[in-house]
Amino acid sequence: MLTAPSLDELLEGVIIGLQNEIMPALTNPKDQATAGMMQAVIQQVRQTLGVFDQYLAEEHNGMTETLRKVAATIGGTPGPEAEAIRARAATLGTRPNLPIPLARADVAAAHKELGDALVATLTDLDALQRSGNEAADAALDVLRAHWGPRYKRDVETILVGAGMIGRG
Repeated sequence: MLTAPSLDELLEGVIIGLQNEIMPALTNPKDQATAGMMQAVIQQVRQTLGVFDQYLAEEHNGMTETLRKVAATIGGTPGPEAEAIRARAATLGTRPNLPIPLARADVAAAHKELGDALVATLTDLDALQRSGNEAADAALDVLRAHWGPRYKRDVETILVGAGMIGRG
């Protein structure tokens, strides 16, 4: 009911759709090659999706450390270039490390577990409402207050333009 495919599964579906529905209809070898390259790009996104944020944070932290190390290595070397290196180390190199995000799979698993719990709670509230429990009405409003903004955010974020599938 309140489940959705993962981003990886959505992208996999696009790859399969290209393979099974689009590519057989392409007769021009150039078009076939383009569709194949599109599949490869989508596959690359799938492969980096789960670690992208982690890699960015790790690289950020490594770059600030590298700026400091380079400045320390050149030491008191004179000249405008050495001054520029030291200046970058003194500003950008002093940024605090970014926290490394949790692995996306761990976040997704925790999210699914909580989502399943809310769905089970909805079912339980329905039973309570049917038995005449008035507190269940107020508790259902709490669930709605949580889900409403989430749905609104999703509708605002995930839009399909007027020229897309199913639209004239």
